[in-house]
Amino acid sequence: MKPRNTAISIGVGTAIAVSLYLLTVNKDYVIGLIVVVVSVWLIVALRQKSDLITKTRDYEYFFNRAQDKFEVANYEEAILDYNKALELSPTQICLVYSMRGNAKRNMGDFDGAISDQNKALDFDPLYADGYFNRSIVKFNMGDFTGAIEDYTQVIKINPTDSDAFFNRANVKKEIGDMKGACEDWKKAADLGDEEAEKLNDENCE
Repeated sequence: MKPRNTAISIGVGTAIAVSLYLLTVNKDYVIGLIVVVVSVWLIVALRQKSDLITKTRDYEYFFNRAQDKFEVANYEEAILDYNKALELSPTQICLVYSMRGNAKRNMGDFDGAISDQNKALDFDPLYADGYFNRSIVKFNMGDFTGAIEDYTQVIKINPTDSDAFFNRANVKKEIGDMKGACEDWKKAADLGDEEAEKLNDENCE
């Protein structure tokens, strides 16, 4: 609750208490005062609701525009819109940080990408997409151990994520762990990944 709302709440409570005390003095005056207090409270509530609706609408506008720019590889402009969306949407902050991190990754700003995925995970340590997207960055940076650890975390959160098994298999293949790669391709194939099934058939006994 913002400080001004807290102050208003305290003011309303105090006014009602005073009204009850004055009830024995001037009934008409007290009733009028209560009506004023309730009216003020309703105006504040309606204003808050209006502000929330406006804020939500603005968030959706900037986030959707950022997504459109991301799709056409206009990452620099997308990041500017993600920044605006972050100012407006604390409820979806993980998603926006993660998407901004993906835009930075695609621009080659790996440190910035890692930082944004970390911020998403700070807000929600069970945000699987944060680990998934961070693992891609780590792979691009040559941190294969870190990439495997992040894909493993995704799988712990969602054991049916075939993409995480598939990507972890590819990282294991990169470091020469063919046994581990085959196990992950097999798991991904069992979850319906046709490409994983093909790679398993080609590379594994």
